Amino acid sequence: MAAGDKVDAAIAAADEALTAIRDSGSSQEKLEAAGRLVEALRNRSDEAARIRHDEAVRIYEAESLSLAQLADRVGISKARADQITKKAAREKEADNA
Repeated sequence: MAAGDKVDAAIAAADEALTAIRDSGSSQEKLEAAGRLVEALRNRSDEAARIRHDEAVRIYEAESLSLAQLADRVGISKARADQITKKAAREKEADNA
């Protein structure tokens, strides 16, 4: 299964989990289940953001793109592309120090 298909399946599973939480019994059960889901999704969201950041930097460096080209390619604003590239440069400097 391709990555995109797995992402779609994960989104569908999250939707099913939300429906199950809404339909569950007590308020306490809903709170506990929703809390578990929030924590799990937050962790995965953070990891997905790291992957996206790393790949944006890789593309920027490998293809020698301008900030505008990177923003277009990745689907982010030029300001965000600037933030990402500056953060990567700081991290690279720290690694070399």
